[in-house]
Amino acid sequence: MYLSQSEEKILRGDRGWALAKAMKLIVTLGELGDAEKLVSIRKAQISGVSYKTVGDSNLELLEMLAKEKIKTKINATLNPAGMDLDRWEEMGIPQFFAKKQLRICNAYEKLGIKRTCTCTPYLSGNKPSFGEMVGFSESSAIAYVNSVLGAKTNRHGGLDALSAALIGKVPLMGYLLHENRRANLFVNVKFKPKNEADYAALGYFIGKSTQADDVPVFNGLANATPDNLKLLAAASAASGAIALFHVLGVTPEIKRIEKGGITRRLSTIEVTSEVIKSIYDELSANIKPNLIAIGCPHCSLKEIKTIAYMLAGRMIREKMKFWVFTSPQVFSKAEKKGYINMIKTSGGDVFKHTCMVVAPIEEMGFECVLTNSAKASFYIPRLTKNRCQAGLHSLLDCVRLATNK
Repeated sequence: MYLSQSEEKILRGDRGWALAKAMKLIVTLGELGDAEKLVSIRKAQISGVSYKTVGDSNLELLEMLAKEKIKTKINATLNPAGMDLDRWEEMGIPQFFAKKQLRICNAYEKLGIKRTCTCTPYLSGNKPSFGEMVGFSESSAIAYVNSVLGAKTNRHGGLDALSAALIGKVPLMGYLLHENRRANLFVNVKFKPKNEADYAALGYFIGKSTQADDVPVFNGLANATPDNLKLLAAASAASGAIALFHVLGVTPEIKRIEKGGITRRLSTIEVTSEVIKSIYDELSANIKPNLIAIGCPHCSLKEIKTIAYMLAGRMIREKMKFWVFTSPQVFSKAEKKGYINMIKTSGGDVFKHTCMVVAPIEEMGFECVLTNSAKASFYIPRLTKNRCQAGLHSLLDCVRLATNK
């Protein structure tokens, strides 16, 4: 793989061992992916933030890197932490967890990475433009950025996204190349989605029904909103490894996909209402919930407004928690518009920086979570070692179950 003189200097350690290690990781990935060269990026999203998922080893590594006084010069943002960094005590987060979590976030900040702590950076000041090459980790953000925004990123893990942010480069390969963004699977949606959870269930089914490098194109989702596609993207990346999809009549690269009738030459999957029902059955929990959790991925301003007005005039039942998760930036906008107060008046709450997947909910007395996120329904039992179950329901059903109305 070709490296410029400045890239070679970094690789051999002229700018310190930390940047040399970062360059080595990026170069190794490029060689494995047959990249011809590196390309510059201006945006990155870093996963591996919650203490629940990264533990002490990553904490030690981050603090060691922070001591080197190196910083990223690109717009780099953080994935969700394991708690609301301001209100962790109100969430019931154990103190030992909170101390470690704050150390992780402090180390990232010392490296020049913004403490956004959101899985929806495109709603919080880190939104790539159409065709822009970026280095994103966080599976749902990767799928959304590639598919809904038409920007270009490969699947990055936390360490290689951090490395890319530090050196400002990624290998030119994979989904950065035009030829690898073509659809190879036609998904004919034969049912009409009734709500946002149906999109999540659809994404979950497609993720588990496809191979790692499949690029599906959906037919029958002409009315999908960005929030619908956010849930679809998250679910398809969680149950499988979808990093890019197209939607006829909706997503920005679709004109190229439609040209020449390409969709007629693809293998087809048909998705019926019976298929979607089977997904709800698979992701159902059979025990009584004590937490309704909305915001995986983090809620948009429009979603928080919808929740606020759904809860208006209702009260959350005793012994039930109704928690909404979003980014600090969206929280601030929602607070100014009065939506946060509306939710709290009904007995619910809105937290920043975290979500039900990466928070230590199994240590907080929760046994069952209901959510409109198929991603959360999939991950919660696995990440809690079945100490907490999860069930997939529409937002409207979640509100009804939480309020008995």
